[in-house]
Amino acid sequence: MSLKNNFKIVRFFFCFCLFECIFLCVLNAYEDNYFGISDAQVGFFSSGGFGSDEGQKLRGGYTNLFGSLSVGIDIYGFDFKIGGSAIALLHKVKNNDMYSNVSDNENNISFRINNDEAKDFRYTSDTFILHTLYMSYKNSWGALIAGRFPLKLEWIGDYIEGISVGIDRFEDWKIQAGWFDAQAYGDPQENVHFGYIKNLYEKYENYKIKNNYFLDIKYTNIFLNLNIYYNYFDTLFDSLGIKTDWNFEYKDFRFGTLFHYVFVSSSSQSPNTCLDPFMANNVGLACYVEGTMGSVLGYLLQLEQSLNFKNWHFSIGYLQNDNRGTTNNLPIYSDNNPLEYNTVVYGGGAKTGYATFRYEWEKRYFLSFKYGLSHYYSGHQWLFQDQFNALAGVDFSHINVSVGYFNINDGGGYKNNIARIWLGFKF
Repeated sequence: MSLKNNFKIVRFFFCFCLFECIFLCVLNAYEDNYFGISDAQVGFFSSGGFGSDEGQKLRGGYTNLFGSLSVGIDIYGFDFKIGGSAIALLHKVKNNDMYSNVSDNENNISFRINNDEAKDFRYTSDTFILHTLYMSYKNSWGALIAGRFPLKLEWIGDYIEGISVGIDRFEDWKIQAGWFDAQAYGDPQENVHFGYIKNLYEKYENYKIKNNYFLDIKYTNIFLNLNIYYNYFDTLFDSLGIKTDWNFEYKDFRFGTLFHYVFVSSSSQSPNTCLDPFMANNVGLACYVEGTMGSVLGYLLQLEQSLNFKNWHFSIGYLQNDNRGTTNNLPIYSDNNPLEYNTVVYGGGAKTGYATFRYEWEKRYFLSFKYGLSHYYSGHQWLFQDQFNALAGVDFSHINVSVGYFNINDGGGYKNNIARIWLGFKF
C-alpha cells in the first residue's frame, strides 16, 4: 500500500477518534442521563464491477474506510444532536472506459444522474459530512425539529436540511409535515454533502429547484397500514400518494397485500431546454420547461402480494408508470424500488414484474434473492431489462457483515456485474 494511502488511513482514524474522544470526555464529566451516543461505528466497504455498453467495456469500483458518530443531549423535552460521517478512500479502480471521468464525460453525466448503481461503480464521496445538527422539542402532542436530521418518508430519505412538525397525539395516527431545501447521504456507498443531488440536476439539466414541502399521514392497526402523503417539489413536480398494506395471519402463515398509487403532476420536459441541448440529445436527458409546473399529468401503480412462513419470506409484485415521463424523477431524493437499483424502473411507460425471497435465522443471519424484469421505452424503441440481486449477511451486537452480487442485462446493449462487501464494527 502506498504512503499516500497510509496517510489517508491515519488521518481518517485520527479525525474519527478525536471526534469520538471529545464527546466521550464531555459525557463522562456528567453523571446525569441527559447525554447519549448513537450510531458509533467504523467499517470497511468495497465494491467492484465490470460490464459493457454497446460493446464498449466498463470497469469500476473502489475500497474505503467509513466511520460515523452521533451524540445528543435530551433535557426537559428538548433534544440537541450532532453527528457526522467520514470516509477514507483506500483504492479506486483506474478506469479506461467511457465512464472514467465523472465531471467531464457527457455519457458519464447521464450514467450518474439516471442510473442508481453508479454509487457502487464510481466513487463520488466527500471526506467528511456533518449530516446531523438539529434541535427538537417533544411533548404529549408531538415534536418539532429544525436543522439537519434523518428523515424516511415516501420519496424522501437519508438526511434533510429543513423543518418538520409531527403530531402523534391521536391513537394509531401519526401526522408529519415540513419543508427542506437540501438533502445529503451519509453511508459507506455514498457520503455526499447537502445539496449534492440538487446541484447535479441544476448544473446538467438546468433545473431550478427552489423549495420542497411534504405532508405525511399514517394510520396503523393490527390489520392495516395506511399511508397518505403529498410532496411538492417546486418547479419539478408534485405527487399525491396512497399506500395500503393489509395483513392477515393464520397460525404460522402471514399474508400481506400492498397497493400503492401515486398521482403525479409535473412540468413538461424537453432536451432543448437543457443547458447543453446537443449533449442532452446524445445522452438521453430531458429537462423541465420553465413555467410549466403541473401541465403534465401521470401516475405510478404498484401491487404486491407477500407470504411469510416462520423465517421464510416470499413476495411477487408489479410496478407500472404512465407513458408521459412524469415519474422519471420521482426518486430524486429517495425511492421505494423493490429491487436494488432503479435504473429503468421509473422511466416513462416502464412496467416491472419482480419476485423476492428472503430467509432469516435467529434474527442475525439472512439470505436474500431478488429478480425483476422491466419493459420500458428508450427513445425510439421498447426494450427489456432484467436485474438479479443476491445478498447475504450476519448481524451481531457489535459486528455486522454483508455481501452482495448484482447483475443487470439490458436489451439496449448495457450489461453490468457488481459485487460489494461491508464489514462494520458498532460501539
